[in-house]
Amino acid sequence: MFFWIHDGRILPNPPATYADRVHKIHPGGKSAPISSEGEESSPPSTASFLHRSPGDVYKESAGQTEKTVYFLHEIMSTPAITQKSTETIANCLDFMLEKGIRHLPITDESGSLVGFVSDRDILEKSKSYERDWPVSDIMIKRVLVGSPGSEIRGVTQVLLEERIGCIPVVNDDNQPIGMITRSDLLRLLLKYPNLNIIA
Repeated sequence: MFFWIHDGRILPNPPATYADRVHKIHPGGKSAPISSEGEESSPPSTASFLHRSPGDVYKESAGQTEKTVYFLHEIMSTPAITQKSTETIANCLDFMLEKGIRHLPITDESGSLVGFVSDRDILEKSKSYERDWPVSDIMIKRVLVGSPGSEIRGVTQVLLEERIGCIPVVNDDNQPIGMITRSDLLRLLLKYPNLNIIA
């Protein structure tokens, strides 16, 4: 499940998803070769990969790296690295550089998510804001979040349709417990080329 948090409050309208906007790739976890009518698929060859069917090359490179993935908690980065809304812009930027991260959830004193900043946000807005001002002055206050039990295909769809690079994962108290980024999904595909994503 995905939902918006605005200023620490859950908004009633979840993000809309459109099934026809993101096409399923390899339905059922199996890929079928695409061939023109009247053409027969050529048998596997030991020739250069340039002269072989993409399906044969893919199967060979995938090897025994099968994995079935269901839910967000299986691949999210943990723990969630956060900062309080009272921290200064300068401290948050230094913190992100030190941790080597580009996205930073912002929490209140109780640990609940109230905002979000990226390195790009800080670099762009620090030209207009004093660096010793609190990060709450520049943070995004409407944040799309996911629950640990959200399905992976839904995560991918939401990232594409909302045109965002990451989603914080929160528990029942709206406290960040992990992060999922497009890089996490790419790493998953790199590790398991014939990944079977269950929807």
